[in-house]
Amino acid sequence: MKIKLKIDVFISYWICFIGSRGRSFIVLFMKNISPTEKSIYVTSENGVQLNLSTSSRLDTAIKSQIDQSEDIPSNKKITIPSAIELTSFKKEVKSILIEASDDVFVISRDRFTTHDSVGSTTHIPVHKLSTSYLVITTLPVSPWKSQLAVAAIEDSTNISVTFKMNKPLHIDGITFYNNDIFNFSLDRFETYEIAHIADLTGTVIHSSVPIAAFSGNDCNKLENMGACDHLIEQLPPIVSLDKTYIVPPNSNDRDTLIRITAIENTNLTVNISGRSQTVTLKSLESHNTKISSTQTCTVDSPNAITVTSFGLISKTSKLGDPSMTIVPGIRQYLDYYKIVVPTGYIYNYVSIMILEDSKHAFRINGTTISSYNIVFDENVTVGNTTFNVRSIKVTEGELTASTVNGERFGLMFAGVRDYESYGFSGNSVLL
Repeated sequence: MKIKLKIDVFISYWICFIGSRGRSFIVLFMKNISPTEKSIYVTSENGVQLNLSTSSRLDTAIKSQIDQSEDIPSNKKITIPSAIELTSFKKEVKSILIEASDDVFVISRDRFTTHDSVGSTTHIPVHKLSTSYLVITTLPVSPWKSQLAVAAIEDSTNISVTFKMNKPLHIDGITFYNNDIFNFSLDRFETYEIAHIADLTGTVIHSSVPIAAFSGNDCNKLENMGACDHLIEQLPPIVSLDKTYIVPPNSNDRDTLIRITAIENTNLTVNISGRSQTVTLKSLESHNTKISSTQTCTVDSPNAITVTSFGLISKTSKLGDPSMTIVPGIRQYLDYYKIVVPTGYIYNYVSIMILEDSKHAFRINGTTISSYNIVFDENVTVGNTTFNVRSIKVTEGELTASTVNGERFGLMFAGVRDYESYGFSGNSVLL
């Protein structure tokens, strides 16, 4: 059956709160390896009134630097004090509530300027949050750690973390082993972070009411190449995961590690450059694979899975370092995005995954794409449907991506400089 992605032209996405657009968000910054430059980017379609607030129990010196209300015409970069960073194994009131008068996109960025390390993530609106999350991290290289963090949006929120790990973890004098459950409760604005020397991928978070959940690494080096980079992603709820994914490559001769993690037992198909492989995964197990900068990977499963892309340092230059991006599934594609491309990078790219017969309907900032800026272009087949995958060089600043025919498409951003790279997606939840 042909996969239908075209939207009803009478539906306004801005009114219907589709995907990662929304009017309320929870932001937190997990522990980094040193005090860093933290920022939040907010973009709106027609200008909004924006309000940032924190807990009344937060230190007043920090709170006074965050709480604010203002009108933003199109986009806004908000600098956040480094003191808002979480401390592992400690209840704190370090989440930030963002409220807007109309739909916005929210991206956060955490950069260690003197170490050339950055982590970034697309944030999920509060109305899309839920009560079950699957943690994704990477195996830490000493002295760095994997980590997960949660933030409560209601008082008396009960949270349980069921660990999947190959080394014991000590919390408040209690030793936890694989499959053990750590229970705790949080009130509104409270946060809690867990860090470990083991990979925590496959750990599951449950809560009594919706929460925001995040995971990654304080810093990590992958495949013993380059330097370490901060890795962070806001986790999509398990209920919002997809079954079919297209993973574009990174540019500048950067390989991409791909981690596929199952929610339940499944037999899935991985296709790289026309070569298919059937993979059997048990619940919460992962399969790792790799593509070069000239390959695309498709993943198709009968059951919900999560797919995470990790970019590596270039094999032929100093460009890049580890970056972490949760890949959007094909049922998570939107027909419009408005994002601020960060400054300070040698190259910035946007990768799009779109039905092949609609690729010429794609626009950046309202204009067609010059072939000069296309650095990768390949068609792939999912089922009996052909998609076009392109990576396009873009400039820093505000960017809109859309189609003139209303076709939905996946979007992933990446940027590189020497020993540093960022990555984030346009959306990671079902519509």
